[in-house]
Amino acid sequence: MNTPSLQNFITAPLRVRRGDGRQKTSLLLSRDGDGFTVAYDPDRASLGITAVLARACLSCDGITVSEVILEGHDPELTALYRAASKLLLNIEITSSPRITEPVVKPDSDDPPQATYFISEGWCLSDALDRLPAAFANARPEVARNLLRIEQAKRDSDGQIGQALDVVAALILKTGNPTDVYDQLLDLLGRVRTERASDTATASAA
Repeated sequence: MNTPSLQNFITAPLRVRRGDGRQKTSLLLSRDGDGFTVAYDPDRASLGITAVLARACLSCDGITVSEVILEGHDPELTALYRAASKLLLNIEITSSPRITEPVVKPDSDDPPQATYFISEGWCLSDALDRLPAAFANARPEVARNLLRIEQAKRDSDGQIGQALDVVAALILKTGNPTDVYDQLLDLLGRVRTERASDTATASAA
């Protein structure tokens, strides 16, 4: 998989709400300020399918959903979706007998991406509590690097927090920390070179 460029990596939040039943399509995706909103007709589309399809549509346009924010839904479900989406996880509540406890599994068609599977009837607050461990078990290298980035954010007193959030999202997107860090070092090297060149030009003027 080719790693997207840090300079061209675009993220945006996605708000999900129920439509009023009068919309012509089962899903209606629209821009909403710095993010996007998708309205769905519950009679024609489930919440899970709505979130997956909206993320896929935006991905085709080069946009990665940074978080999914449910509007007008159960608070526990809203909290679960938001936490999972920050790890770029889809959520599937399933009746499969093979899912005996909440578990993160890679998507077969796109291994760096993954889905958090939860059995029907499982306590959602418990599923939320189990999410970090389930994610770390499925993607240990990515999880370790996310912890390092969180520590770096604390050490920098938030001064480069936004930039580190982009790095974290790209690592989640690609599952390839090494390539992302190589890009970051290359970018920082070019910035230092450009600043040195600007300083030399100003001194010579």
